[in-house]
Amino acid sequence: MVGRPPLSDSPPTPTRLRAAVSYAVRGDLRFLSHHDELRMFRRALIRAEWPLRYSEGFNPIPRLTLPLPRSVGMASECQWALVELSEWRSAPALHDRLAHALPATCPLGRVCLPVTSMAPHPVRAAYAVELEAADAAYARQRIGPLLAAGELPVRRSTTENRPERTIDVRPFVETLVLDGTTVSMRLRFAEQQTARPSEILLALGLAPEPYLHRVRRQQVEWDIELVESGGPATQPERIELAKQEERQRQDD
Repeated sequence: MVGRPPLSDSPPTPTRLRAAVSYAVRGDLRFLSHHDELRMFRRALIRAEWPLRYSEGFNPIPRLTLPLPRSVGMASECQWALVELSEWRSAPALHDRLAHALPATCPLGRVCLPVTSMAPHPVRAAYAVELEAADAAYARQRIGPLLAAGELPVRRSTTENRPERTIDVRPFVETLVLDGTTVSMRLRFAEQQTARPSEILLALGLAPEPYLHRVRRQQVEWDIELVESGGPATQPERIELAKQEERQRQDD
Protein backbone atom coordinates (compact mmCIF):
# COMPACT_ATOMS: atom_id res chain seq x y z
CA MET A 1 0.00 0.00 0.00
CA VAL A 2 1.20 3.51 -0.81
CA GLY A 3 2.89 5.33 2.04
CA ARG A 4 3.35 2.25 4.23
CA PRO A 5 6.70 0.69 5.04
CA PRO A 6 7.49 -2.70 3.56
CA LEU A 7 6.74 -5.74 5.67
CA SER A 8 10.15 -7.33 5.30
CA ASP A 9 13.12 -7.68 7.62
CA SER A 10 14.87 -10.97 7.74
CA PRO A 11 16.35 -11.75 11.15
CA PRO A 12 16.47 -15.39 12.26
CA THR A 13 12.95 -16.68 12.80
CA PRO A 14 12.32 -18.56 16.08
CA THR A 15 10.49 -21.89 16.01
CA ARG A 16 7.42 -20.18 17.49
CA LEU A 17 7.24 -16.55 16.49
CA ARG A 18 4.94 -14.33 18.52
CA ALA A 19 4.28 -10.61 18.64
CA ALA A 20 3.05 -8.71 21.70
CA VAL A 21 0.57 -5.94 20.94
CA SER A 22 -0.54 -3.26 23.40
CA TYR A 23 -3.75 -1.31 22.90
CA ALA A 24 -6.50 0.53 24.77
CA VAL A 25 -10.20 -0.25 25.07
CA ARG A 26 -12.32 2.87 25.42
CA GLY A 27 -15.84 4.12 24.82
CA ASP A 28 -18.54 1.59 24.00
CA LEU A 29 -15.94 -1.07 23.22
CA ARG A 30 -15.60 -1.60 26.96
CA PHE A 31 -18.91 -3.48 26.80
CA LEU A 32 -17.42 -6.16 24.55
CA SER A 33 -17.19 -9.61 26.09
CA HIS A 34 -13.88 -11.44 26.10
CA HIS A 35 -15.03 -13.53 23.12
CA ASP A 36 -16.13 -10.46 21.16
CA GLU A 37 -12.88 -8.63 21.91
CA LEU A 38 -10.92 -11.57 20.53
CA ARG A 39 -13.10 -11.63 17.43
CA MET A 40 -12.72 -7.86 16.92
CA PHE A 41 -8.96 -8.12 17.21
CA ARG A 42 -8.70 -11.13 14.89
CA ARG A 43 -10.68 -9.28 12.22
CA ALA A 44 -8.41 -6.26 12.54
CA LEU A 45 -5.32 -8.47 12.15
CA ILE A 46 -6.78 -10.05 9.02
CA ARG A 47 -7.66 -6.63 7.54
CA ALA A 48 -4.11 -5.51 8.33
CA GLU A 49 -2.78 -8.50 6.36
CA TRP A 50 -0.56 -9.76 9.15
CA PRO A 51 1.17 -13.10 8.44
CA LEU A 52 -0.89 -15.03 10.98
CA ARG A 53 -0.54 -18.58 12.22
CA TYR A 54 -3.90 -20.33 12.25
CA SER A 55 -5.34 -23.08 14.39
CA GLU A 56 -5.96 -26.46 12.85
CA GLY A 57 -9.33 -28.07 12.29
CA PHE A 58 -12.50 -27.46 10.31
CA ASN A 59 -12.73 -23.74 11.14
CA PRO A 60 -9.16 -22.36 11.54
CA ILE A 61 -8.77 -19.02 13.29
CA PRO A 62 -5.71 -16.84 14.01
CA ARG A 63 -3.83 -17.92 17.13
CA LEU A 64 -4.32 -15.08 19.58
CA THR A 65 -4.46 -14.83 23.38
CA LEU A 66 -5.15 -12.04 25.87
CA PRO A 67 -3.05 -12.66 28.99
CA LEU A 68 -5.37 -10.63 31.25
CA PRO A 69 -8.96 -10.37 29.93
CA ARG A 70 -11.21 -7.50 30.99
CA SER A 71 -14.55 -7.74 32.73
CA VAL A 72 -17.49 -6.56 30.63
CA GLY A 73 -17.87 -2.81 31.08
CA MET A 74 -14.26 -2.22 32.11
CA ALA A 75 -12.17 0.20 30.07
CA SER A 76 -8.44 -0.41 29.79
CA GLU A 77 -5.40 1.61 28.83
CA CYS A 78 -3.06 -1.38 28.97
CA GLN A 79 -4.47 -4.38 27.13
CA TRP A 80 -1.98 -6.85 25.69
CA ALA A 81 -2.50 -9.46 23.00
CA LEU A 82 -0.08 -12.22 22.05
CA VAL A 83 -0.29 -13.04 18.34
CA GLU A 84 1.38 -16.01 16.67
CA LEU A 85 2.94 -15.26 13.28
CA SER A 86 3.69 -17.59 10.41
CA GLU A 87 6.84 -15.67 9.43
CA TRP A 88 8.94 -12.69 10.42
CA ARG A 89 7.82 -9.16 9.64
CA SER A 90 9.07 -5.70 10.56
CA ALA A 91 7.60 -4.43 13.83
CA PRO A 92 7.15 -0.84 12.56
CA ALA A 93 5.37 -2.10 9.43
CA LEU A 94 3.09 -4.40 11.45
CA HIS A 95 2.27 -1.48 13.73
CA ASP A 96 1.45 0.81 10.82
CA ARG A 97 -0.88 -1.69 9.17
CA LEU A 98 -2.71 -2.63 12.37
CA ALA A 99 -3.15 0.98 13.51
CA HIS A 100 -5.24 1.62 10.38
CA ALA A 101 -7.40 -1.48 10.94
CA LEU A 102 -8.46 -1.02 14.57
CA PRO A 103 -11.53 1.00 15.65
CA ALA A 104 -10.99 4.59 16.78
CA THR A 105 -11.80 3.69 20.41
CA CYS A 106 -9.20 0.93 20.34
CA PRO A 107 -5.97 2.91 19.75
CA LEU A 108 -2.85 0.86 19.17
CA GLY A 109 0.09 1.23 21.52
CA ARG A 110 3.13 -0.88 20.66
CA VAL A 111 4.03 -3.92 18.61
CA CYS A 112 6.98 -5.90 20.00
CA LEU A 113 8.72 -8.98 18.66
CA PRO A 114 10.18 -11.51 19.05
CA VAL A 115 8.29 -12.49 22.21
CA THR A 116 9.23 -15.17 24.71
CA SER A 117 7.30 -18.43 24.50
CA MET A 118 6.75 -18.43 28.27
CA ALA A 119 3.27 -17.66 29.56
CA PRO A 120 3.11 -14.22 31.23
CA HIS A 121 1.19 -13.79 34.48
CA PRO A 122 0.12 -10.49 36.06
CA VAL A 123 1.84 -9.41 39.28
CA ARG A 124 -0.29 -6.35 40.04
CA ALA A 125 -2.79 -4.11 38.29
CA ALA A 126 -3.86 -0.52 38.90
CA TYR A 127 -7.46 0.65 38.49
CA ALA A 128 -9.35 3.93 38.76
CA VAL A 129 -13.08 4.53 39.28
CA GLU A 130 -14.82 7.89 39.05
CA LEU A 131 -17.38 8.13 41.87
CA GLU A 132 -20.40 10.32 42.37
CA ALA A 133 -19.67 13.17 44.79
CA ALA A 134 -21.87 11.80 47.60
CA ASP A 135 -20.37 8.32 47.27
CA ALA A 136 -16.85 9.77 47.22
CA ALA A 137 -17.51 11.60 50.50
CA TYR A 138 -18.80 8.39 52.06
CA ALA A 139 -15.93 6.28 50.72
CA ARG A 140 -13.38 8.74 52.12
CA GLN A 141 -14.45 7.80 55.64
CA ARG A 142 -14.14 4.08 54.89
CA ILE A 143 -10.72 3.87 53.27
CA GLY A 144 -8.71 4.18 56.48
CA PRO A 145 -10.57 1.42 58.35
CA LEU A 146 -10.44 -0.83 55.30
CA LEU A 147 -6.66 -0.52 54.98
CA ALA A 148 -6.26 -1.02 58.73
CA ALA A 149 -8.36 -4.18 58.73
CA GLY A 150 -6.54 -7.47 59.14
CA GLU A 151 -8.87 -9.23 56.75
CA LEU A 152 -11.53 -8.39 54.18
CA PRO A 153 -13.87 -11.33 53.61
CA VAL A 154 -16.07 -11.27 50.51
CA ARG A 155 -18.57 -13.73 49.11
CA ARG A 156 -17.63 -14.91 45.65
CA SER A 157 -19.44 -17.26 43.28
CA THR A 158 -17.43 -19.41 40.90
CA THR A 159 -19.68 -21.41 38.59
CA GLU A 160 -23.40 -22.05 38.41
CA ASN A 161 -22.99 -25.56 39.77
CA ARG A 162 -20.84 -24.61 42.77
CA PRO A 163 -21.93 -22.69 45.88
CA GLU A 164 -20.55 -19.32 46.87
CA ARG A 165 -17.41 -19.25 48.95
CA THR A 166 -15.91 -16.68 51.27
CA ILE A 167 -12.37 -15.47 50.55
CA ASP A 168 -10.17 -12.86 52.20
CA VAL A 169 -9.16 -10.24 49.60
CA ARG A 170 -7.27 -7.96 52.02
CA PRO A 171 -3.86 -9.46 51.09
CA PHE A 172 -4.47 -8.42 47.48
CA VAL A 173 -4.99 -4.71 48.26
CA GLU A 174 -1.67 -2.82 48.06
CA THR A 175 -2.92 0.76 47.81
CA LEU A 176 -6.29 2.49 47.97
CA VAL A 177 -6.44 6.26 47.50
CA LEU A 178 -9.23 8.77 46.93
CA ASP A 179 -8.24 11.89 44.98
CA GLY A 180 -11.24 14.18 44.61
CA THR A 181 -13.94 11.83 43.35
CA THR A 182 -11.56 9.29 41.78
CA VAL A 183 -10.72 6.21 43.79
CA SER A 184 -7.51 4.49 42.68
CA MET A 185 -6.47 1.02 43.75
CA ARG A 186 -3.50 -1.21 43.10
CA LEU A 187 -4.30 -4.90 43.48
CA ARG A 188 -1.70 -7.64 43.57
CA PHE A 189 -2.01 -11.16 42.21
CA ALA A 190 -1.04 -14.32 44.11
CA GLU A 191 -1.25 -17.74 42.49
CA GLN A 192 -3.22 -16.09 39.65
CA GLN A 193 -5.88 -14.82 42.07
CA THR A 194 -6.68 -11.23 42.97
CA ALA A 195 -9.40 -8.96 44.30
CA ARG A 196 -11.95 -7.48 41.94
CA PRO A 197 -12.52 -3.71 41.79
CA SER A 198 -16.22 -4.34 42.39
CA GLU A 199 -15.37 -6.15 45.63
CA ILE A 200 -13.33 -3.19 46.85
CA LEU A 201 -16.19 -0.82 46.06
CA LEU A 202 -18.53 -3.09 48.01
CA ALA A 203 -16.10 -3.11 50.94
CA LEU A 204 -16.23 0.70 50.85
CA GLY A 205 -19.97 0.48 51.39
CA LEU A 206 -20.88 1.34 47.79
CA ALA A 207 -23.19 -0.52 45.45
CA PRO A 208 -20.78 -1.72 42.74
CA GLU A 209 -23.30 -2.17 39.91
CA PRO A 210 -23.61 1.54 38.96
CA TYR A 211 -19.81 1.75 38.68
CA LEU A 212 -18.97 -1.38 36.70
CA HIS A 213 -18.86 0.68 33.48
CA ARG A 214 -16.63 3.31 35.14
CA VAL A 215 -13.78 1.00 36.10
CA ARG A 216 -10.61 1.75 34.13
CA ARG A 217 -7.55 -0.47 34.19
CA GLN A 218 -4.57 1.85 34.04
CA GLN A 219 -1.49 -0.31 34.36
CA VAL A 220 -0.41 -3.94 34.65
CA GLU A 221 2.89 -5.37 35.85
CA TRP A 222 3.91 -8.80 34.55
CA ASP A 223 6.13 -11.49 36.04
CA ILE A 224 8.35 -11.69 32.95
CA GLU A 225 9.59 -9.41 30.22
CA LEU A 226 7.86 -10.57 27.08
CA VAL A 227 10.36 -9.37 24.51
CA GLU A 228 13.45 -11.49 23.99
CA SER A 229 16.87 -9.86 23.92
CA GLY A 230 18.71 -9.53 20.66
CA GLY A 231 15.89 -8.05 18.57
CA PRO A 232 16.48 -5.14 16.21
CA ALA A 233 17.40 -1.96 18.10
CA THR A 234 14.71 0.04 16.32
CA GLN A 235 11.97 -2.10 17.83
CA PRO A 236 10.48 -1.58 21.32
CA GLU A 237 12.32 -4.00 23.57
CA ARG A 238 10.52 -3.99 26.92
CA ILE A 239 7.00 -4.13 28.25
CA GLU A 240 6.60 -1.54 30.99
CA LEU A 241 6.31 -3.26 34.36
CA ALA A 242 5.70 -0.25 36.59
CA LYS A 243 9.43 -0.11 37.37
CA GLN A 244 9.26 3.58 38.24
CA GLU A 245 6.75 2.82 41.00
CA GLU A 246 8.93 -0.01 42.26
CA ARG A 247 12.00 2.23 42.38
CA GLN A 248 9.97 4.88 44.17
CA ARG A 249 8.86 2.36 46.81
CA GLN A 250 12.48 1.31 47.32
CA ASP A 251 13.60 4.95 47.67
CA ASP A 252 10.88 5.55 50.28
